[in-house]
Amino acid sequence: MRVIDMELHLEDNTVWKGFGNGDIAGGEVVFTTASCGYPQAVTDPSFAGQILVFAFPMIGNYGTDLDFLESERPWARAVLVSDREDDTDDGPAFGSWLSSYRTPLIEGVDTRSLVLHLRSKGAMQGVVVPVGAPAVFLRETEHPVARVSVEEPKIYDNAGPVIAVVDYGLKEGILRELLARGARIVRLPHDVSASEILSWKPAAVLLGNGPGDPALLTEQISAVRDLLGELPIWGVCLGLQILALACGASTEKLPFGHRGANHAVMDVFTGKGFLTSQNHGYAVVESSLENTGLSVTHKNLGDGSVEGLCGQGGMVRGVQYHPEGSPGPRDGNVFFDQFMEVAERGRV
Repeated sequence: MRVIDMELHLEDNTVWKGFGNGDIAGGEVVFTTASCGYPQAVTDPSFAGQILVFAFPMIGNYGTDLDFLESERPWARAVLVSDREDDTDDGPAFGSWLSSYRTPLIEGVDTRSLVLHLRSKGAMQGVVVPVGAPAVFLRETEHPVARVSVEEPKIYDNAGPVIAVVDYGLKEGILRELLARGARIVRLPHDVSASEILSWKPAAVLLGNGPGDPALLTEQISAVRDLLGELPIWGVCLGLQILALACGASTEKLPFGHRGANHAVMDVFTGKGFLTSQNHGYAVVESSLENTGLSVTHKNLGDGSVEGLCGQGGMVRGVQYHPEGSPGPRDGNVFFDQFMEVAERGRV
């Protein structure tokens, strides 16, 4: 019988026990409701600086599909699961793969109770330590986008229009969708200026996803504001939030965020609902959209939060969910079809 050897301490003084390898990690504790795609979740740069709890009980049951990761390494600080499986049908076992990056995996945790606690109390800081070790909570001073973005421009050649993609912590899945549609991509660092973006003569700009509080990214917001009216600018997740802030709206922190692949969203114009993949802890404040020129296009059917915006006749547009995600159907992919249509025309 295994002896419990690891603990997760939350800042509200609650403790959750499990089994691990002794590595210590700290960060904001959040949960995802995804039932598969666990390698993609932990490699999503939007989880940078966070301890990730899987609500689904069995994780690791098909190995680690290395050809479909969202980045080259895990970004979650630590991973907590109820039941870890060590299958290797598709790549290395999940546990050993995480260990190779010194990412703690704590298993045997009562994740159902932990998720209910986070839903009730909200996301909060936590630290994973061996049983009996002191729990020291550390606050980061650097915004995580600085760690997850590329440092230099990177070009992906193709025959289609040039798309400037600003990398705040970009998922590889977004690149795959654009490349499949013929885009010639210039992937740019998070701190790129408006003039640098325009120097590449792009047909359109896509602001990518990423981690952290969007309101703290003042330089990035200013750069996007300087681009408004110059060319089509669309955004995904954090990119949507930065775009909204550049237009004069505001954002807020959600109690426990939206993370997983089963979030229902409605198109407010057609009334059509569909399932989406999501990973964000902040949202645009709908009441702040007055006088910004932005209109709500999509809403979350769970809490009514903003899931999509448009403005300037379609020149400005974004979604809060991840259109490259595939939570069963691929309804969200139309976002990329429409974006490429706008890029190929140059203007709406």
